[in-house]
Amino acid sequence: MINFNNKNIKLVIFDLDGTLIASTSLWSDIDKNFFKKRNMEVPEDYGKAIAHLGLKSAAKYTVENYFPNEKETDVIKEWHDLSIEAYSKDIPLKPHAKEILDFLMQNGVIIALATANSKELYEPCLSRLDIAKYFSFIIDVNSVKEGKNSPEIYDRICTHFNVSRAETLIFEDMLLPIKTAYKAGYNVVAIYDKHSIMNEEESINNSHLYIKDFDDFLSIYKK
Repeated sequence: MINFNNKNIKLVIFDLDGTLIASTSLWSDIDKNFFKKRNMEVPEDYGKAIAHLGLKSAAKYTVENYFPNEKETDVIKEWHDLSIEAYSKDIPLKPHAKEILDFLMQNGVIIALATANSKELYEPCLSRLDIAKYFSFIIDVNSVKEGKNSPEIYDRICTHFNVSRAETLIFEDMLLPIKTAYKAGYNVVAIYDKHSIMNEEESINNSHLYIKDFDDFLSIYKK
């Protein structure tokens, strides 16, 4: 477990979907509707395959593997149209999310956001939820060569602030980025999300701390 009392954490990087906001059920529903419209069930492991990708890369993967006669731009537009209203109006914060952001800011910790989502969706969501002000740096996977199967997105943030991996703490809910960050030498907190529960044991084994919600972390950190 991380020693939270030795003050070695200078930077905290949050994932967005499934970590700070309760949005993963929306994407699951979009996948179901998307494939149903094409008379298919959602392929096994499809969600895992695209979870760490941005919309462009996810659309490319989907077209190449399932619908070669469709255009990636049309797929992106369909997903965007299905999700924009939810991000703009409905998706809530996860429990105690604002509390942990307040706590970190008050204690002088740099806070950043690394998301697989697109700017058109996350910007109105962050604004509506009044949490954009907490982040000193925001980056999405469209700005890096690979998705979260590579530590590049986290390394970009560390380089920007001249902070080492050992001085950085990452919150993620999905197994792939949890494993990516953990193997790269980052401090990792895996947070429960109902759509990643099937990987709970692996998430525990590939992180320094596993929590049900942010109140668990605050209880430990404040001690």
